[in-house]
Amino acid sequence: MKRDIFDLLRRIKADFFGEHQASSVRHQAGLTPNDDDCDAEGLESPLTLTPAEKAPRIRNLVDKGAVSTAPETRYFEIPDDDKTRKIAYTISGDMDAENILLCLPGLLETKKTFLVIHAYFLKFQNCKVISIDLSGRGESDHLDDIDVYKMSSYLSDISQFIRGIILINDKVPPKLTILGTSMGGVLAMYLTQIFGKKIYEIILNDIALTVNWTSLYSLYKSMKNELGFREARQLAQDLKVDERAISDVQSPGHFDLSYRADVWGMNFHEALESYKGRVGLIYGGQSKICTQQRVEEAKSIIPKLSTFEVADSGHPAPFNLLVCEFIQSEMGV
Repeated sequence: MKRDIFDLLRRIKADFFGEHQASSVRHQAGLTPNDDDCDAEGLESPLTLTPAEKAPRIRNLVDKGAVSTAPETRYFEIPDDDKTRKIAYTISGDMDAENILLCLPGLLETKKTFLVIHAYFLKFQNCKVISIDLSGRGESDHLDDIDVYKMSSYLSDISQFIRGIILINDKVPPKLTILGTSMGGVLAMYLTQIFGKKIYEIILNDIALTVNWTSLYSLYKSMKNELGFREARQLAQDLKVDERAISDVQSPGHFDLSYRADVWGMNFHEALESYKGRVGLIYGGQSKICTQQRVEEAKSIIPKLSTFEVADSGHPAPFNLLVCEFIQSEMGV
């Protein structure tokens, strides 16, 4: 089973990222290196194939009944005054599936962060995975110079996306699970206020119901000092993130959603007060954002909270094989 999943991860990531990065999949999947670099059919490794040769391998995997659609990028148009903006998303799996996993990235992440998730769920029937690029990131359009990147804009864009792409058949509502990393997890909490029982579960990656002021201060300080600013700018270039998205996040108006503040930090408890669905929490054992104290607090507020610790991880937790299995179990796939 583990070998089969590794083959899926390696094939898909090689197809999307190119051969030079595909070898990192074994580490992300929690597998130890070995000398067996052949695929499950005993043929040469996909890492040695050209892009033209890799595409038939992916199609062959689809033809064998694993999925109906291999990961592909599509675009959703959002009206913006007298024009439209494009939101890019990657979609894979059974296009008619009841089980849908919507993946929301963190501040400096893109939909490519979730390619391992896409690959993992190709093994399962009746399941579709969607990951998106927030505005100003990846392949989504940037905002105009007069606009400001802020949480309410992201929330509005995602809400329109869910209505236009996911909740299009009222007669057969999907079993929707939303996976959010860091800032994406915060957005997932607020989406429950909009869609309520239409969301089966939210799974939070290393973000709990409170974020300490000290953690936020450390984050902003690291981005503002000379070294951190250079690293952030380089990361923005590598991930095609609008530099204004980095500067705007440090402004007081960036988090313009309602929350309760106390001496400890920002509290998002109220976002989940009326939500009756399931909640899962993945967290890093060494995280400075989702600390053990915050995990215990979340457990006390959400008695049926499902948790999974990645012992040696910081923020956010990586999508290794065990994390993927936890997500699968939570979805009931």
